[in-house]
Amino acid sequence: MTTLDARGISCPEPLIMLKKALKSQTPLTLLVDSKNAYENCELFAKKQGFVVTVQKDSDAYTLHIGAEHE
Repeated sequence: MTTLDARGISCPEPLIMLKKALKSQTPLTLLVDSKNAYENCELFAKKQGFVVTVQKDSDAYTLHIGAEHE
């Protein structure tokens, strides 16, 4: 599984990283540290049909992005 670490990177760069990574259609984990990046990336992945689960830690959000819905 691929892990993208976008902590410390300002929007829209985390979203751009996610868009590129999702082209491979493989599950991935995205780490972000801003609420704005988390919300934008989660919304984008869901609109693309991916399953997204989120874990909030004290200083970061971890988005697990899985296979598309059938």
